[in-house]
Amino acid sequence: MTPPTTVHSPPRLYGRGAELAVLDTLLTRLRQGDGGALVLTAPPGTGLTALLDRTAAAHRERHTGPVLWATAAPAEQWLPHSGLHALLCSAPCPLPLDPDRVLRDGLPPAALLALLRRLGAERPLLVCVDDAHAWDPASRAALAFVARRLGPRSRVAAVIGAGDGAGFAGLPALRLGPLGDEAASALLDRFTEAAGTDRADPVARGELLREAAGNPRLLAGLTARLTPAQLAGRTPLPHPLPGGDDVLAAHAARLGHLPAATRTLLLIAAAAHAHEPEGTGADLDLVRRAALAAAVPPAALDLALLTPGGTAGALQRAGDRVHFSHPLLRRALLHRAPPHHRRAVHDLLAGLLTDGGAARSRARAVW
Repeated sequence: MTPPTTVHSPPRLYGRGAELAVLDTLLTRLRQGDGGALVLTAPPGTGLTALLDRTAAAHRERHTGPVLWATAAPAEQWLPHSGLHALLCSAPCPLPLDPDRVLRDGLPPAALLALLRRLGAERPLLVCVDDAHAWDPASRAALAFVARRLGPRSRVAAVIGAGDGAGFAGLPALRLGPLGDEAASALLDRFTEAAGTDRADPVARGELLREAAGNPRLLAGLTARLTPAQLAGRTPLPHPLPGGDDVLAAHAARLGHLPAATRTLLLIAAAAHAHEPEGTGADLDLVRRAALAAAVPPAALDLALLTPGGTAGALQRAGDRVHFSHPLLRRALLHRAPPHHRRAVHDLLAGLLTDGGAARSRARAVW
């Protein structure tokens, strides 16, 4: 006798009621025979994959129809049509074409649209793609072509998780922000209970919530590296808090394409901000003087501080202060910088705040 199939529901999502309502509306329309597309964007670790999981699970649980699912493999980003190949290989039933042919011959966008409509003709089809920005360009272009043509009576819906500027302009989009205080606190309760602690000590709780900045995966990573005694406040917390390296690395990688001088400026701004009250930003004049002392060319400095795209949106100026567009960008820069660079920046700032001119010679000796 065949054992019964066990269906595991996705874990509870915290603070995503509005996003789930939008996705539920898309699925309801799909059940009625009307397709559509939605692009989800989010900073790393914000829970985009969990939303895609929940959407696919809801479609399956309602027995609405099949699901095609693909997660991009960055190592295959320059292998033509590898994204489409992965998507078609996820089909739960035989396809009218061999997916391996797609790798060899490609699949024109119009042919992909016709194939998906054919798959959705009998029962509505849901297409989920995670990290579509890391697909090969040909697959990404074909997916965007298809998504723009899904609508009434198409019986196909696409939910696409992608980074900003991934080529899906013109499609309905929903951006995930950080969790609110209440949701982040409830999620922390779940993590601490799983670690064997009824409730985190108020000091530990405040530090974890501040460091995670509403990022679910980072909060999970930080909590997992603490002992029950540290969570309960019986022993001190380590400084800095360990954990969440993958999330911080992903945030830092978003700035890796910037020129070396700009990255130096960002590290200086991050270090200057670390000594200020939370939310106040860093002193613009101090950052400028430190950058010049660290041999950042004046032209590069002006480009970074005075133009919107000079730091790829990482730094924002407000009067005589500069702020990071997201607190995790600042923490990621400090976390990922080589220790000797981090020490040099702090020494430079300390010198400028105390003896001024002597800091310049120390900076040139290090940078």
